[in-house]
Amino acid sequence: MTRSPATILIVDDENQDRKLLEVLLRHEGYLTQSAVNGEEALASITQSTPDLILLDLMMPGMDGYEVARRLKANPATSNIPIIMVTVQMDRSARLAGLDAGAEEFLTKPVDRAELWLRVRNLLRLKALGDHLRSQSSILESVNAELEAFSYSVSHDLRAPLRHVVGFVEMLQEDAGPSLSEKSLRHLTSISRSAKRMGNLIDDLLSLSRVGREDLQKSDVDLDELVRETLGDFQEETRNTVWKIHPLPSVRADRALLRMVLVNLISNAVKFTGARAEAKIEIGCAPNGIGETVIFIRDNGAGFDPKYAGKLFGAFQRLHRQDEFEGTGIGLANVQRIVHRHGGRAWAEGVVDGGATFYFSIPKQSAVHPPP
Repeated sequence: MTRSPATILIVDDENQDRKLLEVLLRHEGYLTQSAVNGEEALASITQSTPDLILLDLMMPGMDGYEVARRLKANPATSNIPIIMVTVQMDRSARLAGLDAGAEEFLTKPVDRAELWLRVRNLLRLKALGDHLRSQSSILESVNAELEAFSYSVSHDLRAPLRHVVGFVEMLQEDAGPSLSEKSLRHLTSISRSAKRMGNLIDDLLSLSRVGREDLQKSDVDLDELVRETLGDFQEETRNTVWKIHPLPSVRADRALLRMVLVNLISNAVKFTGARAEAKIEIGCAPNGIGETVIFIRDNGAGFDPKYAGKLFGAFQRLHRQDEFEGTGIGLANVQRIVHRHGGRAWAEGVVDGGATFYFSIPKQSAVHPPP
């Protein structure tokens, strides 16, 4: 596909200078428009938007600074690159030009090789910016469609799953006494699988939302957030020995950070379930360079360290479903949330020797340094 030549608007009150620029640019295959002052330039742009503007700095009436400021203040013209042209351009004039929105500068008399290079480079950058904005718009549209699709699929899948679970329970209640032990086991397996699929749908929706929602950052007291989160596990952890160290405050999205803690604490509780004495420790690592590092350590089933890189992938499981339940989405959620905050997530473990999960929040966002 052949791309049409770029159009360049030349704004200069000096007829000779304007004509020279027109000749030089047309020689390189560009189309040109012209204006003799700032007011005419602004009026011309409303009729036909150029790809680039060569703007004389010193003109009667509205000078080049004011023209540039008005163009950059208008969303419809803010992306048009501007090259300011003048007889003399000292440091203060350049700074003022940059402040007004100019991308490049040329001094008169204009060197044609320099003119062509600056025009070509700015047009390339503009084309790249236009392409990125186009792709961003397409991605926003696709994400909106995916969100609508995910909720539609969620609704369409949940309804039959509820029916499956409901009818299995009715069958167990009504025909249970007449069914064999093997048949009852089959019904229990059906019910368990349907509930697991429902959990998987919920987890997948949660994973997709984490990547789309805007971060609502605030000052988060991790001591308070951990205490609040542990309240969700009281019934499951009556025999657990907890060791909670003082934790710092960070600047983060509180709701998403709570999701990180829920997932990691839930993991620790699940994998220490078979221990005669479960031990879970939560604290702040002392050696975080440029970041606040939080760890959650347990004495549970652990994992083979050679598979540590797979832990945070969606659907990645290092244990059989009949050993430990789960959908394989929780740690993927943890990593996505932490990455959105500019941090990282990793783990250390030994088979049957416990595991330690870490996540970090950039320290420059912290309200108080870790103790």
